[in-house]
Order: sequence, then C-alpha cells, then structure tokens
Amino acid sequence: MMTRRFAAAALSMLLTWAATGCGNLTPGGLTGDATVIVSGDADTLAAAAQLASPGPLLPRALVASDAPATVEPGVEGELQVSFTSYLVSESGTELELGTGTTEVSVDLRGRTEADAVDRQVIPALRYTELRLVFTKIHAEVEGLVIDGTPVTEVHVELEDISLVVERAIELDVQDGDSAELVVDLNSLAWIDAVDPLTGAVDEAVFADLVHVVVR
Repeated sequence: MMTRRFAAAALSMLLTWAATGCGNLTPGGLTGDATVIVSGDADTLAAAAQLASPGPLLPRALVASDAPATVEPGVEGELQVSFTSYLVSESGTELELGTGTTEVSVDLRGRTEADAVDRQVIPALRYTELRLVFTKIHAEVEGLVIDGTPVTEVHVELEDISLVVERAIELDVQDGDSAELVVDLNSLAWIDAVDPLTGAVDEAVFADLVHVVVR
C-alpha cells in the first residue's frame, strides 16, 4: 500500500513539473532574436540601388528624401566605430546587446555593412528605444578637401569618454521573431563638417545624424 501511494505521489510531482517547468511554455520564457547591423551610409546605398535598378523599390524607411547634401562623389574611405548597444523596453528595462564594446569597420559610402551583434536571443517584449554608447568614431579618408585643405583623417571629438545616442524605435518582438536594427552612421552627411586643421567633427553634429531603422 505504501509503495503504491509513493508511486502515485511521485507521478503527480512529475506531471506538475512537466506542466510548469518546460521552458517556453510560460509567457516569461518567450523569446526572439536581434541583430545589430552597422552601415556607413545606408541612405546613399539604398537611393543608388533604386536609381540603378527598375525592379521593386527598397523599403521607404531606408531612403531619406530629406537627407543632407553629401560630399563629392570622389571621397572614399573607411570608418571605424566602437560602441555598446542597449534595447530599452516600454517598461524601461535595459538589455545590453552583445558583450561589452564592439568595434566595426565599414565603407564610408555605405557599400558594406557589418554585424555588430548577430542574432542575440532577447525576451519577447515591446521595445521603444535603441541606446548606443560610442567611445570611438574615426575615419581614414581619400579625396576630401575642405576650404582647399586636403583631409585624410577625421574623428568625432568626444567631450567625455563616451557619447550616448538614443533613438526611438517600434519593435514588438513575438515568440520566434527575428529583428534587424540597422544603425546608419550617415557619414557622408557629417564628414564635411570637419575642421580641416584638427580633423575633428563636433559630437553633436554626428549624434543628430545617426539613423536607426528596424527591418
């Protein structure tokens, strides 16, 4: 009799565990994933693709009709940035993407993109902000001439050890969703604001021109 009672109790405990402890069966366990992509100038790349191809148009969000005038077509170069990124939920919870500071290099004109964070698992929540904390923005440039002075190196001058850039987003992650957050550095819009004597660009100019697109 005791043996049967013990077996029944054990079976009951096992069924309870199976119903309540199996990962994604509970709302708190639902997840998606996020990728952070960095582009030197996504607007320019998208606009050029639309002009070159009679095929389907690219997403409207990637083509800024009110984008500032860009520098001369002959300007080329590579842009290096170091930053950390955070998703902020509608309740204010902050989630770091990646592990610590990420450094990426991209083409100044947006011909290449770089994955700063690749398919990180995140809770299935509604996120309303992407926060970027930059610690380095530096470009090696060819063909840039400001007021008759050739400029070969450009950096964004940080007043502190870092620069925080916050952008409002609409990202509602459901279970199993994959999201891409494109950080468009819009470099062709701010690089010609450089001081040719110091090679520096004011951080406020850079911060105002960074775009974030969710796709």
